[in-house]
Amino acid sequence: MHMVITLFFSGTAVSLLTYQFIEIVQAFIDLFNKPY
Repeated sequence: MHMVITLFFSGTAVSLLTYQFIEIVQAFIDLFNKPY
């Protein structure tokens, strides 16, 4: 049972990190796409 909880938490952490990474990448893309 301990392994299941560990896997669940690590999976959640990876999901959150991936989501934040995508948000940052999209922000950079928006910055570069701004017409100056």
